[in-house]
Amino acid sequence: MQSVYYQLKHLSAALILSLSLGFVSLVSSPAHSYGGIGHDAFCQLAFDLSSPKTQQVLQSFADQHPDYEDFASMCNWADNIKSDKRWDWAKPHHYVNFARGSAKVTAADCAANGCILSAIQHHYDVLKHDRTDWIALAFLAHFIGDLHQPMHVSFADDLGGNRARLSYFDEATNLHRLWDTQMLMQRGGSDSKAKAGELLRGLSPLKPAAIDAEQTLAWANESAAITRRIYSDYRAEQKLGQSYTDQWGPVLEQRMQQGAQRLAAVLDELYSDSF
Repeated sequence: MQSVYYQLKHLSAALILSLSLGFVSLVSSPAHSYGGIGHDAFCQLAFDLSSPKTQQVLQSFADQHPDYEDFASMCNWADNIKSDKRWDWAKPHHYVNFARGSAKVTAADCAANGCILSAIQHHYDVLKHDRTDWIALAFLAHFIGDLHQPMHVSFADDLGGNRARLSYFDEATNLHRLWDTQMLMQRGGSDSKAKAGELLRGLSPLKPAAIDAEQTLAWANESAAITRRIYSDYRAEQKLGQSYTDQWGPVLEQRMQQGAQRLAAVLDELYSDSF
């Protein structure tokens, strides 16, 4: 994974920009992890929880790339590049799968080509050596968001809920899409900035904190515990609506809040002293 990444570091700035230009239309697509609006709201919340110095640095990254107006929209870059085969190596880094009978997620669940756990640690380590690396920053912020969405820590035999078919307010869908996008939209998430403001109420920033493998595993196992509960409540082709949203929507939003607090703490550890 690291060798591939450092090969990318030598791509020209023009090529890097070309990979993101033309994909902006995908930002609001519900087909991607957490949905465009979900990642917008998540990273806006993390931005709002970070220190003023960190916010200044994060905005400076967005200012370098005219296709992203702020840090929150930049958090969708890792999904926007999925249509480009040159970035196929990063697709397995959006999730980690574990066996249904496993007691917990472990480092051994990471595939040889990496998973969300190794990717988070890798991009954090890259930023510790080069805090100006916007690609590592975009990946790190995105993957911490994904890690706190339960369907990204799920079962391989079900493709993280993509095979778990159901209907939601009479629309055919699956568990993954439901948790990525539809339930958040049903709870007023169509305006990501407003949703971030709603989720910010009552939240306090955490102290700046580094990332280590033990910590990311703990976050993954929080999501895995919720995933097990989601599946215990799931029946094939079931019809879901407002009662499901009322039951599980607060859980989804709590995970967004927890993840945003943690991302903000990591960003403050990296950037609050500026550079």
